[in-house]
Amino acid sequence: MKFKMTILLGITILVLTGCVTTPLKMPPPSTLNITNINQHPYTAGLFVPQSLKEYVYVKVTSPLDKMSFPLGEQTNEVFKKNMPLVFKNVVEINSITPGRDVDLIIKPSIIKFNSIIPQPAYKPYIATMIYHVDVYNKKGEKIYAQTSTGEAQTSKGLLSGFSARSICAEVAQMAMGNSVQQIVEGLSEADELKNLK
Repeated sequence: MKFKMTILLGITILVLTGCVTTPLKMPPPSTLNITNINQHPYTAGLFVPQSLKEYVYVKVTSPLDKMSFPLGEQTNEVFKKNMPLVFKNVVEINSITPGRDVDLIIKPSIIKFNSIIPQPAYKPYIATMIYHVDVYNKKGEKIYAQTSTGEAQTSKGLLSGFSARSICAEVAQMAMGNSVQQIVEGLSEADELKNLK
């Protein structure tokens, strides 16, 4: 009888507290290896709103477990590391209001993220990241916009459960990198950014 009460109490606590959310540990993103990029001779202000920096994507992985992806933090870092590929100088700014110290302003946003954790575990882990960037001139006028979809997948053994978390993080970062690479290439070739006044 005591055993049944303990089990009943445990189930009740799980139901009342809901799922357990486990944060993913994601290493800092790296600088992309892109060659033949036209670097604009401008100082770009990178504006990542606080709400984006704090954004966390939560994926329900089972009735009693959730996985949280720190996408805002990763997005901030991946743009900080890779915008210097296409602009001579990049400085972080706290407002979209144009300043005298920058020639233009880059404002990224996340349109959509999706993570597919395979069932059964031998199928590929898949992630999709859709980023959007708006570019403003010194007058605060939007002069360029771009949306890019980065997709990635990997199959690394028959991992599932907690063992698969590192794979989920890795494939998410791959999708983010693919999306940012398209943005870097698009910014590099954008006619709207050539001969900026």
